[in-house]
Order: sequence, then structure tokens, then C-alpha cells
Amino acid sequence: LKKTIKVWSRRDRILKGDCRVSQRHIRLIKSPAVVVDHNTNLGADITNWAVSDPGTLFCHIDKPYFKNQTREPAMAICIDNINIFTRFNAIAAQLEDCPK
Repeated sequence: LKKTIKVWSRRDRILKGDCRVSQRHIRLIKSPAVVVDHNTNLGADITNWAVSDPGTLFCHIDKPYFKNQTREPAMAICIDNINIFTRFNAIAAQLEDCPK
């Protein structure tokens, strides 16, 4: 993906968001988050997913956002569907700040 992505995933304390490359940022979604009227957090939710920004892509990722991903392969399935994207993008509204 040659776009900024917003990521919801369990994460280690080492790997942070990345805003160094213009329009190709990795932004981490804040936890806890609200899904419709239900509160959730990364400790209670084992899913790993991302949405594009801009765009209408929703991606399911098979592994959490950990530093060992630099040595271990992972896979993502991406779907270009406005309805699915809209639901997940609403959850992704609150983002952590870019690392300084």
C-alpha cells in the first residue's frame, strides 16, 4: 500500500507509529476505542486490522504489530468496500500522535 494506514493491533512497547515518509504514515489507533456503543481495548480484542487514509481499503492482518515482524513474514487481506471501510474508519478516528 502506498498510502497512510491507520492500524488497530496489539503492539509491543518497541514499535511505534511512523510518520517519516510523506503520505505513507503508519498511524496507531488509540486504545481504548468505542465500537458503536461498546468500549473495547487492545487487551480485550485480538484482531489486527488497518484502514487506508485516503481511500476505502480495509485490511485484516494475521499478526500483531510487533518489532519481530521485520524478521518474520506476515500477511494481509485487503478489501476495497466503502461500507466495510466506513465502519472501521469510524473506530479509527482517534489516533496516537506521531513519534517525535
